[in-house]
Amino acid sequence: MRSQFSRRDFLKISGGTAGLFATAGLFRGPIKGVEPKMVDTRPRWVKETTTICPFDASGCGFICYTDSAGNLTNMEGDPDNPVNRGSACSKGASLIQLHNNKHRLEKVLYRAAGANDWEEKSWDWAFGEIAKKVKASRDSGFIAKNAAGKTVNRTEAIASLGGATLDNEECYLLSKMLRALGIVYLDSQARLSTASSLEALAASFGRNAMTNSWTDVSNANVILDMGGNPAENYPACFSHLGEAMGKGAELISVDCRLTRTAAKAGTFVAARSGSEIAFIGGLIKYVISDIEAHPANYNLTYITEYTTAGMVVNSNFKGPADLDGMFVGYNTASHSYDQSNWNFTKASNGEPVIDKTLTNPNCVFQLLKKQYARYTPEMVSATCGCSQADFAKVCAFFAATGKADKAGAIVYAMSSTQHTSGAQTVRAYAVLQMLLANIGVSGGGLFALGGESNVQGAADNGVSWNKLPGYLSAPNEDDTTFAAYASKAGDQSAASLLKAWYGSNASSSNGFGFGFLPKTDNNTNYSYVNAIKQMAAGKIKGAFAWGANPVVESAAAGQATQALAKLDWLVVTDMFESETAAFWKKDGVTSQTEVFLLPTACSYEKEGSVTNADRWIQWRNKAVSASGEAKSELEVISSLLSRLQTLYQGESGLNAEAITKLSWTYSTNPSAADVAKEMNGYKISSLQQLESPEDLRADGTVACGNSLYIGSFTNAGNQMARREQTGAFHAGWAWSWPMNTRIMNNRASVDLSGKPFNAAKPVISWNGMSWTGDNVDGKNAPFNQSGGLPFKGTNGNTAQLFAAMADGPMPEHYEPWESPVDNALSGTQNNPTAMVFEGDTQGSAGEYPVICTTIRTVEHSLGGQLTRNMPFLVELAPAAYVEISEQLASEKGIKAGDIVKLTSARGSVSVAAAVTKRLKPFSIGGKTVHQVAIPNHWGFMGIAQGDSANVLAPNTADSNSSTPEFKAFLVKVEKAADGTVPTITGRYKVLED
Repeated sequence: MRSQFSRRDFLKISGGTAGLFATAGLFRGPIKGVEPKMVDTRPRWVKETTTICPFDASGCGFICYTDSAGNLTNMEGDPDNPVNRGSACSKGASLIQLHNNKHRLEKVLYRAAGANDWEEKSWDWAFGEIAKKVKASRDSGFIAKNAAGKTVNRTEAIASLGGATLDNEECYLLSKMLRALGIVYLDSQARLSTASSLEALAASFGRNAMTNSWTDVSNANVILDMGGNPAENYPACFSHLGEAMGKGAELISVDCRLTRTAAKAGTFVAARSGSEIAFIGGLIKYVISDIEAHPANYNLTYITEYTTAGMVVNSNFKGPADLDGMFVGYNTASHSYDQSNWNFTKASNGEPVIDKTLTNPNCVFQLLKKQYARYTPEMVSATCGCSQADFAKVCAFFAATGKADKAGAIVYAMSSTQHTSGAQTVRAYAVLQMLLANIGVSGGGLFALGGESNVQGAADNGVSWNKLPGYLSAPNEDDTTFAAYASKAGDQSAASLLKAWYGSNASSSNGFGFGFLPKTDNNTNYSYVNAIKQMAAGKIKGAFAWGANPVVESAAAGQATQALAKLDWLVVTDMFESETAAFWKKDGVTSQTEVFLLPTACSYEKEGSVTNADRWIQWRNKAVSASGEAKSELEVISSLLSRLQTLYQGESGLNAEAITKLSWTYSTNPSAADVAKEMNGYKISSLQQLESPEDLRADGTVACGNSLYIGSFTNAGNQMARREQTGAFHAGWAWSWPMNTRIMNNRASVDLSGKPFNAAKPVISWNGMSWTGDNVDGKNAPFNQSGGLPFKGTNGNTAQLFAAMADGPMPEHYEPWESPVDNALSGTQNNPTAMVFEGDTQGSAGEYPVICTTIRTVEHSLGGQLTRNMPFLVELAPAAYVEISEQLASEKGIKAGDIVKLTSARGSVSVAAAVTKRLKPFSIGGKTVHQVAIPNHWGFMGIAQGDSANVLAPNTADSNSSTPEFKAFLVKVEKAADGTVPTITGRYKVLED
């Protein structure tokens, strides 16, 4: 089935937004009185340099053209890059303006306590002053032993936010430095976006990443887009969906709005934000019933052998169907679960009890059947606001991918992850895909759309309070010895990481320097949201923002401004003056915070690697020198650590040796390649690079900064820089973890003897002696030749249909923290384990009756401090706005271009109205419910300014990941004034810029 919407139809439907900008005078024709002249303005160049886009996590390639003087004359898409194949979205087409831009920061700027303006300073002065500030705050807030008397060696007086815009090598050194300083309040932008997805994927399949590569989605038969809207947010990735559609694939879009993706889809279903688990739960019910009715249509070998469907669960387990929306073991005082009755039953020999007939009432398959029996089409319709007919169509289309010769892919983004049940939303997608045997196969999988270029790499490399590089657990108060820690983290990985960090100062006699690492307290959260809370409380004295813009990006963003105003000092690294750096300029803010604004290089003014959403690690090359005195974060981190080691030299108290004994053999301006080699790992005696994880050792003879990245920089050279159009699934292009595998868990694509389930689309195949095809995820032989099962890292190496998450082992629908309707599935209104922070106010439906969701636009990127300073993009999308349905606009007397005031329990914003057919009211349980959608990119700095949408969103977060609920909360909508969008710049000025 093909889309019924043409491009012209979509533009008509979207007329509110076009009219909005037209009213602002930003769409003008030729300048009167100026005769056009034919001028040869073609750029001249002598050198081409390849790089990777610094915006979203698609991993698009670009070519920089420089002239003989080293000036950047042009940029265009890299036609050889398999992701974008030479194409560019509006941001990519404007990349040249990151360098050729008069608004770039070129000098170190300093704001003295209470000052009204910046002062220019030297780098030498800044490094010296920052190092002194860090030492003073660290030492005064150092905690050697916690309240329980356990050694923890940490400081809670400093926080570090950001890192997802940095290269991998910068993230790795940042994690290494911060841990040495004892900092535990450290988090990247991943916490605000993809953390819930990573937690769900790890719990389901064993690894913290999406399963397939973007180029493989073109092999899907059906693609289900759950609000990800790749046509708008990830256009290059969408081109691969388009390729699949050209082969006959069906694209289904489930979204609260008629998006650009929905306009291209064969099937569009409107469903309100926050109802994703209800929708997918209904799909799971349909699939389970169909498996029982038509087993020949499903891959039962996969389900019974490669998943936990037959595993028998403790007979004391009870779930939401028994306990009115709750799971057994809930503690009302701690708002958490005792999970002791969620375990699998074991036989007398200690082996799990498995019923491959799937009939035991306590086996996972039957528990899923019981759990989702309530998710009827009627209930899905009443909860999501969609029609039963549309839902039935989706069920039929997607369930058909359960056949062995079919494959279905699920695409999602922050519209799924930014909920109080965000991790369980992704878990629901995972459960559905396991039942359909769509994991590990070509054209199947889960596709997580990342919003920052290196959000995956930041998580991979430990820029997270609870994970070290390679997703080793960060040690806590109970890890009193290296042996205790290594028993859960893995002896070889833990010892090798510590050898990379402490070199000759790490040996078996001192637990490889394990005592140098800071330890967190149990049941204490050190995430992004809580760091801001602790700043506001005055407990955190100093902070770093590494390319992060919390004043715009944070939930309840107004609290971030108040929090920064309480700091003694703040260090910001960025290319432009962001709202976070200039928070003290905002009206009404009084602050004594000293601010250091450090100008940093853009992506193609330095070299290093980035990891896109599908685990491809691609190398960026340096094309031009950085603007002015800007430096890479790699140089900033190394220079600062060098100063700190000098300051602590000779000291022994307050765990000073964690700093002075840190192995830091780099120069103050390190080579990214040298750092990448350390991350890959090497044999200490021979200095030979590691080739595979089998080279790891627990005896201290190997150093490895990130065990996931073993193989990325071998003795043969930098594998991340490869540009070969060879190998299965583009295996010759760059490098992918683990071990250049392009489709994770790919041994699930074959039967127990190694024969592909789908001979027409094989991923790997056993030829009797070895595997062919994609690099095999795990080197064992097929299962029936004493090989292992395909889901490495999980319990029993099987896909986990039943996984003990913080809020339950099976996904259950709860209403968002703020909702205009009651939960129709149970008497438990909200997720009972959701993180609700002290002082956060819950808005009522009586006062705030309209659902609001934050969205993205193709012209801007997240916090917006880059794109709102790029004239081309400002000209395309100059002002903040909110999308409002025609029906709601009529009720409120609002016309396109009017200024409307949106108010939540956290604050209010005034933006222009884009009255549009993209949104329509929902009928939820017989009640009419309105929803609005507001882009989240604007702030009070840059050449385009506007109110920040995230002022409206709550801090309330998912209990598995601490990711806040940006995607469904309540607001009041009021007409503020007649008129049009405030003029940000005239066209002439934009062109002049």
